[in-house]
Amino acid sequence: MTQLFSLDGKVALVTGASRGLGRAMALALAKCGAHVVINGRNEAGIAQTRDTLLKAGCKASGMAFDTTDIAKADAAIDRIEKELGHLDILVNNAGYGNAKTATEATNAEWDEIINVDLNACFRLAKRASVGMIKRGWGRIINISSINAHIAREANANYCAAKAGLEGMTRAMAVEWGAKGVTVNAIAPGYMMTPENMDTPLRADPEKREWFAQRTALKRWGQADELDGAVCFLAGNASAYVTGTTIIVDGGMSVKI
Repeated sequence: MTQLFSLDGKVALVTGASRGLGRAMALALAKCGAHVVINGRNEAGIAQTRDTLLKAGCKASGMAFDTTDIAKADAAIDRIEKELGHLDILVNNAGYGNAKTATEATNAEWDEIINVDLNACFRLAKRASVGMIKRGWGRIINISSINAHIAREANANYCAAKAGLEGMTRAMAVEWGAKGVTVNAIAPGYMMTPENMDTPLRADPEKREWFAQRTALKRWGQADELDGAVCFLAGNASAYVTGTTIIVDGGMSVKI
């Protein structure tokens, strides 16, 4: 049974892994046996994540680049293929919101979030798929959000980007499934990480409690609570799963 979740011999690229949910998922994949390439823009954060994995006896390396920089992102995929021999798993995690309502957001602010949260994921998946298709095996995991399904104020561009990401996930799954590449998404709910605990939404006790009570579990998610979903989708346990979104939100989306 443990072989279903073994990633021994696999190489995974996790974007936005220098902190938060990305760091947690990188560690989870590494503990399953994958060599994890940690991406981010913060060199110090990348080094910290890499060192955490290495100290845990895992295989890891770092690669700093902005996922929206097409030339650098393409070069990073090429470098992984050359230096490590193959890229088997891509976790498109890098992304963020700017808390702008549809009324407030300028065209530039709208485009910024769409470019980071959707366009960059498309380009990385397309580039990574080349080697995966050639080898007849690959896993692409797009990190969406519960905001692809339910919305709140001041999040219009983020909601649109994440909904588009899930549509793209289904389309790529259909296109590449027969070639051995599965494409799935994970939609986290509202999560607590060491880096985001002081954001306005989480630092305000009343707001924090309101969001906790909106879930069936009556609490916020923790950073490591995506680990099971990402490890499942990255390995052979999910061999017949593609084009789907696993919602990890503590039951927020099913609660009235």
